[in-house]
Amino acid sequence: MARDLMTDPKTGDFVIDPNTHDLAMVEGADEIAQRIRATWDIYFGEMSHLDPDIGSDYSNLLGKNPNFEYAADDMEAAVIAQVPEVISFDSVNFTKLPARHVQVDFVATYIDEDQNEQQVEGGYEIGS
Repeated sequence: MARDLMTDPKTGDFVIDPNTHDLAMVEGADEIAQRIRATWDIYFGEMSHLDPDIGSDYSNLLGKNPNFEYAADDMEAAVIAQVPEVISFDSVNFTKLPARHVQVDFVATYIDEDQNEQQVEGGYEIGS
């Protein structure tokens, strides 16, 4: 089972476990959701020297009238290519927020360590 250090979904900071005072860990569906958010947190081409193929293309979200259908396709394709456990998205919904921010809520299907299909849901705010 994949495990990773837990990050705060809003700030990206590492989370400290309040009981042990160690870095908190995340696994299972929560770890998959965290990797989806991390993929969306990197702009495509931002890390050209480390990994030129990592990140998401936000060009369809730019401007006063973003194309949410194309943006969803771009974001789904990035995750499918970069998070191998994710096999499909059941939904990607956008909500416009003040100051040109956008809330993205998703439901995705992934393959767990026992080769069973599972669903994961989460959200991510773009522009924060």
